Amino acid sequence: MKKITLYILSILLLMSTNGCNDEEFFTLSNPPEDPWLKLNDFERAPVGAYFLAFRKGSWDNLIGGTRLLKSTQGDNLQLLPGTSANIPFNEMYGRMANIEIDKTRNAFVTAYQIIASCNTALDFIGENDGNPFPNASNADIENNLRRIEGELYFMRGYAYWILTSIFLPPYELGGNSESGLLPLRLSFEDNFEGAKSPEMGTGSEIYAQILVDLNKAKSLLPERFDASLHHPSYEFGRANRFTAAAMLARVYFMMERGEEAIQELDYVIDQNGGDYDLSEDPIEAFNKDNNGRGKEVLWYALYYDPVNRVGPDELSSITLRRQVTTGANTFQRCTWNQFTISYHTLGKVGWMEDPLNGNYTLTENALQDKRFNQLYRKLEGYNSNPDADPFIFETIHAEVKTPMVWCDKYYRGQEIGVLANIPVIRLAEMYLTRSLLRLRSGDTGGATNDLNMVRERAGIGPLLGDISEETIDNERIKELAFEGDRIDYLRSAKKPIPGGDRGVQVEPFSSGSFVWVLPQSELDLNLNY
Repeated sequence: MKKITLYILSILLLMSTNGCNDEEFFTLSNPPEDPWLKLNDFERAPVGAYFLAFRKGSWDNLIGGTRLLKSTQGDNLQLLPGTSANIPFNEMYGRMANIEIDKTRNAFVTAYQIIASCNTALDFIGENDGNPFPNASNADIENNLRRIEGELYFMRGYAYWILTSIFLPPYELGGNSESGLLPLRLSFEDNFEGAKSPEMGTGSEIYAQILVDLNKAKSLLPERFDASLHHPSYEFGRANRFTAAAMLARVYFMMERGEEAIQELDYVIDQNGGDYDLSEDPIEAFNKDNNGRGKEVLWYALYYDPVNRVGPDELSSITLRRQVTTGANTFQRCTWNQFTISYHTLGKVGWMEDPLNGNYTLTENALQDKRFNQLYRKLEGYNSNPDADPFIFETIHAEVKTPMVWCDKYYRGQEIGVLANIPVIRLAEMYLTRSLLRLRSGDTGGATNDLNMVRERAGIGPLLGDISEETIDNERIKELAFEGDRIDYLRSAKKPIPGGDRGVQVEPFSSGSFVWVLPQSELDLNLNY
């Protein structure tokens, strides 16, 4: 089995800008004992992968950085006038994908750390013929070891999905899916030559591996936590079979395999045994500062721990609140915001009368929509009066002269120092994806029913008139803006990407403006580049 210390040193080798040219780097004078002596110890393996993804640091996790990057590239957001912060907002908003920035570099490093962590544990299972714990009961092997194995495959597939969405062109049948290369690491390398010369994968090969990993995960994971069978740590924030199916649906959608995507979506939406539905208000997915989850949340990142207070601080760039809230009826503002919802979008979805021409009046569509009222907030232009009501006026950013609509989905903990959990996959997304795919397959009735499930939960009633791709597109914006969905959705649906308020032309979904350069450290250390 590969030693944990070797794993840590190898990660430093691969991910640091400081290379090492000596095989002795891998030589340990006092190798540690295997850390997973019992099955209960092995629970740390998937926990470590979740930790790397969501909690290893406030400024380098796969929630904050990737959502900020993907949201700001889309047409949904506008850059505030006079903004200033130590964040590459111009590069992201300007879609300058030929420039290395810390958001893409951190995503690359973190994703490969997750992959290495999962590979180490999967190798351990494989080297022991699938059962490193012969003294464990058959029930524990089936319900915990196999479940842990499923989580490891899931997290490896998820990490590769993040990498493809940032560093590779979108998958195209008969298109450029062979272009671009990423390290395809499927086992842990414990020697210098292997570490610096990994197997490389084209886009189609990486996507194929993601499908392998997620399908293995789906076959191994249980549908839900069972206290009589599973380790207690599995209860909160961990992947299950429905989570794996939801990720498979995302990947099949990108790969233009609509029938297979619909099969996964049918399973998630219609066969979840009542675990997930849209019976609660939209805000309930975002306001949990305890170990609970909203009824529609398929997978979430836990941030409610008031002791080890690590949260996705990068989201402060795109949300009204700052990291520390002050209770249910007030909030603290952030002084380094950069983005609000674009006027282009507010007009497109019918939430403002004509903002591009100076009419910022909210429409009845907005005023009746629970999503707008619960998860967004309109503020009038800057008011310098110290007694100005912060629920009505902009009171922080002096150059914001016109009304803006802010995202208010994040940092909604009700106690000082407690953050709310963040949903990673929600059921509303599944309905909207299936709606589009059903419409494209000719199932207009099914597409309309799916769209209306989301609309009726939002309190705006069923669609009046014929359904179209544009109506689905607009509903998806209202539902998923600021959650990092827009670019992934447009590339998956093979739709052009508008410029929004940037004043630039529409770009094709395959544009290189959304394919970011690899970190220079990887180019320097990896001999295959």
